[in-house]
Amino acid sequence: MAREIGLNTLAYMHRTADNKVEQKEILQEIKEMGFPIVEVRREYILSGKTEMKEIAQRASESGLKVFYSVPAELFTAGVLNAQMGHYFEEASLLGAVQLKVTLGEFRGFTAKLAEEVRQLLTAYPIRLTIENDQSAEKGSPAVLMGFIAEARKASLDIGLTFDTGNFIYIDSDPFVAAKEMRDAVTYIHIKNVAVTENGITLSGLESGLVDMRRLLSLFPDSVPASIEYPCGVGDEATKTISADYKKIRSW
Repeated sequence: MAREIGLNTLAYMHRTADNKVEQKEILQEIKEMGFPIVEVRREYILSGKTEMKEIAQRASESGLKVFYSVPAELFTAGVLNAQMGHYFEEASLLGAVQLKVTLGEFRGFTAKLAEEVRQLLTAYPIRLTIENDQSAEKGSPAVLMGFIAEARKASLDIGLTFDTGNFIYIDSDPFVAAKEMRDAVTYIHIKNVAVTENGITLSGLESGLVDMRRLLSLFPDSVPASIEYPCGVGDEATKTISADYKKIRSW
């Protein structure tokens, strides 16, 4: 089975001069390019629940599977983020089948904390996945796999999102990380980076430090992956997205 390749709407972030992404307006284009998955970003939603319902309707009409990306942490100072219930509710409004956050400050599961997380996972038919961020304290392979071990002991079904570029920010080899984390990874963010005089910056699919084709080959084809990097301004964005999608599919 070929790997499902999705599109995170960050790809469109430079399409207009004001960097605003009207997510509901690009769903049909995304589907026409062949993507089966769209990853909607919370920070691009401007009209709250009304817009979420419109996105859900248009995605359904287009036959797109929806993932939901939220720039928030699962844990704050060792306790469950009080907004997680709200985020799951939003994901439900979007018709999303997956919700992605980062780990935050995890200090181990107490019986109470494990039950709070379990209640959310039981209340919503939405997969929770945790992404490696750009910090060693919260996003290193050791920290994330330690969390997964604790989650499994508590019988909590939580996966990991493997962001291919973020490991470079913490001086961690993404190929080593892939081998260490592979058994827990349920989703991949395809993002390459380059080192410039201004530091680490996002790059094109094949112009960065990471051999993306080789890295993706380390994961089973059953694990979906989404393009998550700016693809240019104006019409260039659509052309780059389409070309990169075809290239990834050919690998």
